[in-house]
Amino acid sequence: MRINRLLRKDEGTQAQQSRSSEIGKFVRGSTLRGRSSIDLQWNGFAIERHHLPAGERPEKYSDHHFIVLWDIPTCNGERVHKGQYVPYVRRPGAISMFTSGVIGAVRNFNEMEVTVGALSPSLISGIELELDQRPNASLNEKLNFQDNGLRTLMSLLATESEAGGPYGRLYGESLYHALASRFVQLGTETRSPNAFKFGLPGHLLRRVVERIKSEFATDLSLTALAAESGYSRAHFLRMFRAATGQTPHQFLLAQRLDNAVQMMKVRSVPLIDIAVACGFSSHTYFTKVFRSRFGILPSQYRRSANI
Repeated sequence: MRINRLLRKDEGTQAQQSRSSEIGKFVRGSTLRGRSSIDLQWNGFAIERHHLPAGERPEKYSDHHFIVLWDIPTCNGERVHKGQYVPYVRRPGAISMFTSGVIGAVRNFNEMEVTVGALSPSLISGIELELDQRPNASLNEKLNFQDNGLRTLMSLLATESEAGGPYGRLYGESLYHALASRFVQLGTETRSPNAFKFGLPGHLLRRVVERIKSEFATDLSLTALAAESGYSRAHFLRMFRAATGQTPHQFLLAQRLDNAVQMMKVRSVPLIDIAVACGFSSHTYFTKVFRSRFGILPSQYRRSANI
């Protein structure tokens, strides 16, 4: 079975310096900033922040697709277009999408900071199959544009990656699946119709909710929950949110917190044990999520008169 190269580390790197070989080739000569997502083993997707020095980067070929988010500062340079170098300017917040195939040579006149996401061919083809209406055109690159949705998703994924994936598999999968869907839609200038604007049928919703409630402490995946409903991941995400007003990950967090509150009534059980039993990756993460929902720390909540 072919191993997805996004899930392999560059040769010669140590575990704490793991990085995507595909992104490494795309931003040749760059320096990795922070932590790569490679150790999280997201299926068909990787994301990294990089520092790129000034200089020329030759033409390259890749069978993967890439999304680049320019961070800082404003960058000036030239890129090859129809056999000639043409000037370009990339300002913070700008996004470019590169499709698989030949990626033209560029000259950067100044150093820059970028966030780069790599999407495998299998991830994109799977997204195309799951869309309500398959694109009627091939994917095209899209350079130097603004899109709040892509920018937010890239930032959330980079933050989750650099933190070591504390929110769990379902959170990461939901984000990069949404990112890939947006990539396909923008790359073909299509929009999904509203055929699935209604929520999951009651009996399917109950089945999924029961799965979440019975396995709230495990690292549930988007694929597993979608299979429970019988719909594709893309359809399941939209229909679950339409039915509950929450994403599957938000619903899962609520279940974990509800169970944590019940366990806190037994004062002899340490909070760190409650965090682990309820599926939180650490006591710190449990405290952060708890405070976000209730406005106070778990220890303060436990001392309150209602407990």
